[in-house]
Amino acid sequence: MNPQPAAPRRADPPEPGDPELGERVPELGWPVGVVSERLGIAAPTLRSWDRRHGVGPSLRTSGNHRRYTELDIRRVQLMSRLTAQGVPAQSAADSVLAMDAASIAARLDGAVATAPGMVAAPGGGRPDATGASPGTALDAAAEAADAADLVESIVGAARALDARTMALLYRQVMRRRDVGRAWVEVFAPALRRVGELWREGLLGVQAEHLTSELLQSELRAVVRANRLRVAGQPVVLASADDEQHHLPLLALEAELARNGVASLFLGPRVPAEALVSTLRETRPRAVFLWASLARPQAEALWSDLDVVDWPLEVVIGGPGWADGIVVPEGPVVLTRVQDFDSAVRALVSSPGALTR
Repeated sequence: MNPQPAAPRRADPPEPGDPELGERVPELGWPVGVVSERLGIAAPTLRSWDRRHGVGPSLRTSGNHRRYTELDIRRVQLMSRLTAQGVPAQSAADSVLAMDAASIAARLDGAVATAPGMVAAPGGGRPDATGASPGTALDAAAEAADAADLVESIVGAARALDARTMALLYRQVMRRRDVGRAWVEVFAPALRRVGELWREGLLGVQAEHLTSELLQSELRAVVRANRLRVAGQPVVLASADDEQHHLPLLALEAELARNGVASLFLGPRVPAEALVSTLRETRPRAVFLWASLARPQAEALWSDLDVVDWPLEVVIGGPGWADGIVVPEGPVVLTRVQDFDSAVRALVSSPGALTR
């Protein structure tokens, strides 16, 4: 009589990433009861995720019993994290199932701050060799993992054309972060990823449009919510004359509103003559110009600024601007910024800006 293969012992399941996993775990994998114990997720929930959303065990025993592999367990772990953040189960499942094993491992392994016994008490922990306290490093890792999860969730909602989930995710991001961090850590990476998938033919243009339109609505809501706080002479926000991308301008408008700075938003594709006319009529203290498409070094705009006879800071941002731009001699000062935070600092601290 040949003995049947022994099932894994319930008291000693291996940890994810165990180098001896292939030798220790039988091909049968892990039954739902063991996974429930290990992850602290009720067995009925695991069965529901499997039945309704396809996140479940992928192996079968010779007796046709289903078993979880380590990759299956990691999918469930990530699904649990996303749903705990408020992502609907179907959108969370779509995101998890679209990710490969390496991506899932990176998301989970990055969240070291959530591992039992590893979170330092506030202000506690001795500095490491770099001078940073363990808690600081763990918090940063956890925030990075959280941002990556949110990006994947937004992309998953875009795949499903799930406007409700996407709007909820946008609001959740801005509850946890200021607009600047939300843009840099989550919104811009999500937009880039959606754009990449569209160019690869893996997403329709309707998904890209939905992602952008809903984000515009949420950013404008921030501006409206802070309307009574803004004061002082407004700064002008505009894109170059053939530049269609203006979401960075909207994010900048929202962050300036949070800082009490008034702005005049002109949006995309502003002809040089219209921009100069606006400057002459409003005489702002600063103007921010965005360009993601390549621009010539010498263009009419720079020489047209010779009509400016008041102190004006021209702040340019985006990868499209050429090097070596020269503005007319006089009261115009040209400042080039490399990132979102630098743009905010330049516009908030410009001469005449509202001080608080």
